[in-house]
Amino acid sequence: MDEGALEGVSHIIHLAGEPVAQRWSDATRARIRNSRTGALNLLKAACENRPLAPKVVSASAVGLYGSGPNIMTESSPIGEGFLADVVREWESAAEKLGQLGGGHVVFRIGLVLSENGGVLERLLPIYRLGLGAPLASGSQFQSWIHIGDLVSLFIHAVDQPQWNGAYNAVAPVAVAQREFSRTLAETIKRPHFFPNVPAFALRLWFGEAAEALLASHNVQPVRLQEAGFAFQFPTLDGALQNAISG
Repeated sequence: MDEGALEGVSHIIHLAGEPVAQRWSDATRARIRNSRTGALNLLKAACENRPLAPKVVSASAVGLYGSGPNIMTESSPIGEGFLADVVREWESAAEKLGQLGGGHVVFRIGLVLSENGGVLERLLPIYRLGLGAPLASGSQFQSWIHIGDLVSLFIHAVDQPQWNGAYNAVAPVAVAQREFSRTLAETIKRPHFFPNVPAFALRLWFGEAAEALLASHNVQPVRLQEAGFAFQFPTLDGALQNAISG
């Protein structure tokens, strides 16, 4: 990279990451890991060469936590498996860059609700045909956030020097997957009567990556609430209506 491009930079916002919603080959796994940790390590080496100490604000993911029905906060145990390992290394790389002196913030992001990208880009074509259905049992929790609130979080992380460390970037109320599916269908005024998509079908289609779709994450934004962050879209129905109409 052109290290001169870092001159005068006080903050680095790192959003790079190969999508995980695809079948995982060895090459895909390498891209998923390197696009996150490798990019941050490259930036750290460039800053050390200058020398510079910008604050880093990095994306992360709720996939760090183990799957289960219990409430998960920033202090909950780390899960096991490929995705949890990648997120742990991702956050560690951001922290090491921050240790140059600028500090760091990582946002453990849930499902992002935006008509341009995010989970809705894949779901809306299916649901608009009236083919939407819950995944597996539908009882697994899904933690989500509206794109507007997520952008505000990154701005706050830059503007608020006291923000540091990990924050769960999710709305205050997680929902069961069946509720997410039903609310999405209602929002776009489409039927919602198809039987649940069985877990084995997801595993046949996505392979090992299906575990990310089947995981249950009842994540709470405890540190954001303690910091007084006000969500513009705290409810799923309001967030979906705005994201889809906007």
